[in-house]
Amino acid sequence: MKYIFLDIDGTLYSPKINAVPYSAMDALKKAKENGHKLFVCTGRSLSAAKLFLNLDVDGFVFSAGAVVYVHGKRVHDKAFRKEDIVLVRKLASLFNLGYCLEGNAGAYYDEVAYCHIYEYFSGAAKNVEEGIEIMRSNCYFPIEYYDENDRVSKICVYAEDEHMIEQLKKELPEEFNCLTTLRNPKIKSHCVEISYKTETKGTAAKIVCEAYGATLKDAIAIGDSSNDFEMIRDCGIGISMGNGSEDIKEIADYITTDILDDGIENAFKHYGII
Repeated sequence: MKYIFLDIDGTLYSPKINAVPYSAMDALKKAKENGHKLFVCTGRSLSAAKLFLNLDVDGFVFSAGAVVYVHGKRVHDKAFRKEDIVLVRKLASLFNLGYCLEGNAGAYYDEVAYCHIYEYFSGAAKNVEEGIEIMRSNCYFPIEYYDENDRVSKICVYAEDEHMIEQLKKELPEEFNCLTTLRNPKIKSHCVEISYKTETKGTAAKIVCEAYGATLKDAIAIGDSSNDFEMIRDCGIGISMGNGSEDIKEIADYITTDILDDGIENAFKHYGII
């Protein structure tokens, strides 16, 4: 039996079709039937992952490791301190950066961040209204909807030029991790995920495995972007999607095909999971 950790965006879900490919869904079903444990391990907050909560899996990791659920029970939760949220918002405004506060009830974007988030979710949209509706269905809302009582576990900062974010990084305390998860000069869209250094997908995978009396040697990690680095590095088997970033491909034990070319299914077949 293996403990399998799967990222969402770029691994399970493609914005090009606004769905999980059928081959991936079928592969998950067969893996479960073969006795393996499955865990969705995403950078999204609980709210932003709501469309995936009905997947037949054994647990969830949200906010790139800050929140962990096993069999419906929350076993780990590291939210931002309110003063730290105030600091990041202040610095983002100071350096003309967009930001999105990712909480349990919703993900809340300011006007600058809107165009970057819309660009990602609107790939399968026929018009602007449909693109915005896709954002809302994934629980992304304007910053005016933010309630300070919502537990924010991750903050994304957006800019047209990656160098614009460097100033913010220099001003943040050492305890923060600033991870670039999107670089797209063509459309002038760059994203940095801000979280506490203690929280990664790798630390979350370890928490899950320990809950079963297992170790990371028994785990398989599949992802495509930089916030998957630790879990792909630390798990017994690390798999990069064919559409994965170069830093992930460099450390992966195996590179499968693109998400829309049966990537999950082919990876599972390669390792005898199905």
